[in-house]
Amino acid sequence: MLTYDNSVRFEKGRAPTVSLRNFYPPEDGFVWSSSRWSEIKFEFAATAGRDKKNVDVILDFDVFKVDGYMDGQNALIYLNGLRVGSHYISRRTAIIIPIDTALLKPSENVLTFDTPDSRIPSDFGIADKRQLGIQLFSIQIRPAG
Repeated sequence: MLTYDNSVRFEKGRAPTVSLRNFYPPEDGFVWSSSRWSEIKFEFAATAGRDKKNVDVILDFDVFKVDGYMDGQNALIYLNGLRVGSHYISRRTAIIIPIDTALLKPSENVLTFDTPDSRIPSDFGIADKRQLGIQLFSIQIRPAG
């Protein structure tokens, strides 16, 4: 369960605290998406700042890229079916997405990533046959300042 007091992080050999769809198993501090579309389902409880109208969804992520061939990828981000972000990612970054608190539900929240440029590293001579899009390190939800 996500609250204002915690975040979701990924560790090799540990089950994530959220439900992952179209992601590979956690590696050392991150997960890779395995398809053009990937989803994270989570519960949310507003533990503090319940009177806040807006919150920030903070995503620490990168994308698969290859120097000289693929400098970055487009990432479209949806929360519960509503597009909340559209970014071209060329390096690891923390994206802050302001949303109305009313978009978050106590359960069954779905954070969806659309990475139309996801690719297979072996197509570039890299020994990895997985399809890679988003490399997600963490998710946080905080009351907007």
